[in-house]
Amino acid sequence: MTAPVRIDLSALSPDELSRLRELLRVRPGQRSLETRAALAQRDDLIREYGRRFYPGLSKNRQAECIHRDLNRYATSAWQRHRSDVECPHRDARQQMLWQILKARDWVPSHSLIQKILQRASRIRCKRHVL
Repeated sequence: MTAPVRIDLSALSPDELSRLRELLRVRPGQRSLETRAALAQRDDLIREYGRRFYPGLSKNRQAECIHRDLNRYATSAWQRHRSDVECPHRDARQQMLWQILKARDWVPSHSLIQKILQRASRIRCKRHVL
């Protein structure tokens, strides 16, 4: 993830402020910047969870296991800890599940998890080609 950008708004002209407002405006049907950032964080955590806890499995099997783990956690401990500001768990697995659901408070489907894991493979392959 990139570092946040800080802009001194007082240094901008009225035309520049107007242009910046237009660039940052969310149009109907588009996701807000906060939503996109939360989804990107969730996706990164899901990929890391797959790498850490299911390293030798196929992407399909990883997706099945991750979906199962998220469902189990969402219907049990998450019910008690969803409003916590800091993660209450000591177990690394539960910490990651808590972080995934804290980023987006719903369990993605098996097929979406599979797509998230596949995106990681394609990105890695492209980096090696360059």
